[in-house]
Amino acid sequence: MFEKLKQVLFHRRAPVAQGGKDFSAELEKFAQMIERKQPFAFARFNDGEMKIIFGDIFDVAKNRIGNTYVPNDEEAEKQRTLLIEALDYKSDRYFVGIVCPCCESEQDFFRMKELSGQKEDNLTWANVFVNSNFPAFQSRITPLFGGRNIVFVGNATANHEGLPFAVSKSFFVGDNAWVNDYNRLMRELIEYIESDAVTDTVFIFCAGVLSNLLIYKLYENYPKNTYLDLGSVYDVELGLGKSRRYLRKGKTLYKTCIWAK
Repeated sequence: MFEKLKQVLFHRRAPVAQGGKDFSAELEKFAQMIERKQPFAFARFNDGEMKIIFGDIFDVAKNRIGNTYVPNDEEAEKQRTLLIEALDYKSDRYFVGIVCPCCESEQDFFRMKELSGQKEDNLTWANVFVNSNFPAFQSRITPLFGGRNIVFVGNATANHEGLPFAVSKSFFVGDNAWVNDYNRLMRELIEYIESDAVTDTVFIFCAGVLSNLLIYKLYENYPKNTYLDLGSVYDVELGLGKSRRYLRKGKTLYKTCIWAK
């Protein structure tokens, strides 16, 4: 996989045309699966995950969870390998969200697309639930969580009681969780799933880079649940503030992301 990564990083691609997917239609696809209670997984590989995968120094807070990557750090490199595996994992209902050519660059978009090796149907936007799709996410998808068994995984400072649906179980993480909390949280989640034979449950992840690692391994081993990386969509309700421009009604709230082919 790392040899493929080297090839992708040094590959140059000529400009291509927009097309292939519709931003709002992609959101509706996921809404219908949730509505029909079809188990699936959605993992987001946005700019931060991309930088780690490409081996770039990275230090940023997502949902107030500091995610840091320094090349050649033993623990970070171990987790980076797992992150690349998560991008590469294949299953019919395992969906990978990647950076788009309009929010990052066309080159980065095709690098992530090629590195993932995913079928086109299993690829989507990392931003599919935000930007101009955010109002539809709120009105179309959020109500579908009502009455479902919901598990929340997120920042220890988050208050899930502010969410517009009931949460039956919560798991919390701290700083640089993708390295520091992965082993502990994986054990706790496995114990929860196996002790209660948990199925037909929606796991909501708002835990930065850690979300990808957990979603990958949990869906691989317990595919009768739904695992969603929702990033910052509930930051306001969780008491984390308006952490992104679309939450502050900035210009990204009106931005419809494009696909390329």
